[in-house]
Amino acid sequence: MDAFALTAEALREPWRLWTGHLVHFGWEHALANAVALAVPWILAPPGDRRRLALALLVLPPLLSLLLLPSLGASEYRGASGLACALWALVGLRLAGRQGSLPLGLLMLGGLLLKLGAETVLGRGFLLHPEGWRTLPAAHLWGALLGFASALPPRPRPHPA
Repeated sequence: MDAFALTAEALREPWRLWTGHLVHFGWEHALANAVALAVPWILAPPGDRRRLALALLVLPPLLSLLLLPSLGASEYRGASGLACALWALVGLRLAGRQGSLPLGLLMLGGLLLKLGAETVLGRGFLLHPEGWRTLPAAHLWGALLGFASALPPRPRPHPA
């Protein structure tokens, strides 16, 4: 097992809560995740990119903690859960903007189609090289965290 992959040891080795999203099963896996992360970053309005950067700092440990019960004795490597979070976050933000509704709905539809196919199949549906394991729970939890991140912040009360 990789010293940086997310495993049950993350509770004793907390750096794994972040680094598990940085290590991959090879260059093909890293490239696929980089493309999946780049698409919402590119499509996001420039004003939302600060929110995306903050999400990429805060979401990894939250996602990792949610994934720990489903890991068992295995490990998680990759950023596909984070990519699903960004697709959900950016898709909802675009769907709520004037003139960006079709693009937002297209992103959300693609994400929901992927999650639905994985739920029906019980595994990832894309072809991948030998040794590259997918964890559909990462995609589902990532999307749920992304949807929660897209919610507008509560307005702060102003003193009278």
